[in-house]
Parts: sequence; C-alpha cells; structure tokens
Amino acid sequence: MASPFKNILVIGATGSIGTFVLKALLEEPTFTVTALQRASSKSKLPQSVKVITIDESYPTEALVSAFNGQDAIINCTSFLAVDDTIRIIDAAIAANVRRYVASEYGLNNNHPAARALTTVFGHKGHVQDYLRSKESTGLEWNAVATGMFLKWSAVNEFLGMHIKEKKFVLWDEGEGWFSTTTEENTGLAIVNSLASKWEETKNRVIWLSDFAITQKQLLETLERISGDKFTVEKINSAEVIKEKQAAVASGDPYAIYTLIEAGFVVGKYGSHLEKEGEIMNELLGLPRKSIDEVVGAALEAVKGL
Repeated sequence: MASPFKNILVIGATGSIGTFVLKALLEEPTFTVTALQRASSKSKLPQSVKVITIDESYPTEALVSAFNGQDAIINCTSFLAVDDTIRIIDAAIAANVRRYVASEYGLNNNHPAARALTTVFGHKGHVQDYLRSKESTGLEWNAVATGMFLKWSAVNEFLGMHIKEKKFVLWDEGEGWFSTTTEENTGLAIVNSLASKWEETKNRVIWLSDFAITQKQLLETLERISGDKFTVEKINSAEVIKEKQAAVASGDPYAIYTLIEAGFVVGKYGSHLEKEGEIMNELLGLPRKSIDEVVGAALEAVKGL
C-alpha cells in the first residue's frame, strides 16, 4: 500500500538537525517538501524546496494557512517556547494535518528525573503529553529520541570533549551510559517512518540508537583513534547540577546547557535509550554504525573547523 504521506513541511530546516532531515526528505522521490522559514532568516534552501515565510511570533492564522494541504509537519527547531510549540500543534489540527513529528532528538523526555533536571526536558515532555491528549482529534504524532549526536558534540565541546585542547571533562567517574545516533540515521528514520512504516510508528516515541557508550569509553576511543593523550578533569555531578540549577533560577540562560549535558552523561536521566524503549533502527532500515566510524568522523569534523 502506498504511503499516505506525500506533502511534508519542515520547521527549522536549516538548523543543526534540520539540514540532515531536509536532505533525507529530498532524497525520497515520493515526497513534496516545503520549508517554513522565519522572515528574518538569511539561510538559503535548495531550489527544489518550496519556502513559506512566517513572522517570528508564529501567528496562528499564518500557521494554519502554511499547514493547509500538508500531510506531515516535522519540527526540527531547538528551543521554541512551549507556548509556540502548542500553537503549532493546534494549527496542525486546524489544518487537518495527519502527523506531527515533535522536536525531540534527545533522551527520554518522559523520564520524571529528566523533566525535573531542566525546563528543556520538562517542556519537551509537556509537548508529548499534549500530543497524547490530542490523539482523539485525528492528529497522529511521533517523538524521535536519538540520544546524543557525537559529531555535533565534538564540534560544540559537549559530552566532555574538548578535542582541540586535548582535554576531556569526566562527570564523576565517566561511567554513565548514553545512547548515540548519527544525524544521517536520524533523517533516514524520519523518512522511512513516513514512507514505509507509518502504522508501526503511529502515536509513539521512535527510539533510535546506533550504539550506547560511556564517557570513559568515548575518551578511550578518542585517544586510540587520534593517537593523542587527553588531559582529564573530573567534576562532581551533584555539585555541578545544584550550582547550575541555582544559576538558571537566578536568570543565567547559559547554565541550562550544562544541565542538558548532565542529562546525557550522568546516566540517571533516561539517556540510555536501550533501557527506555524498543530500539527501532532495524525496523526503519538504518545502516549500522560502529563506534570507531562515528568517533573518527567527529574527529575529522573538528579538524575542519
């Protein structure tokens, strides 16, 4: 049976994950792809993509107009305010969109400890709750949990990696497990969930993991592949989390990034996806990725900076 999903609209198509999702969508010949882009954006999109511009405030009437005729909305934005996200979902319902793919791309945002750790996980969890409450309207949904992207993390000095400085920051003993997925496999998973596995993925979290790893294992792999010895710094997770939560409460917007990092590396917040749900890489036809392959690509990405 042919897929019911033909017209696909992407929000955040030029972002860190959106570029990979857009590329995968454009490689599926049965899809017609549209990008919703803020009026202030200077980013260029491929000529084959229809672009609809929208005001920064995402007004409801403009959203409904943009969504009319679309079969699926894929949200690839990073940190949209929860009110904006709810308004986008409501507009999708008003426009009779069949499926909404939430901006997830991380750990298990249903995990109570993750929601309590930072508002980022809490807001994403709230969006999942809202989508579940709207299933009776006919809007299907997905949330794609990927663990962490190692290439992005290496470039952005995340997960303890400071490759150019040959330094690694271990949280506690570095033994917390977290899952990882490449950006390419994330994009392909979304495409295949709409093109061939739409029933199997309806109204559920899509759990992805190329492999799970600890910080300690990641450090060992970095040193082995690069041939470099890294200076190791250790931090106490309980102390850092307490400090950064207080900083966020005092109005420091940057402290939240450290809390997000803690959510992945400490191992207590639902980042080891193999223990959170059924991994769907095989169902969705994703190619296998080895630790050496992915870490090697991350090192090359840092060299190219």
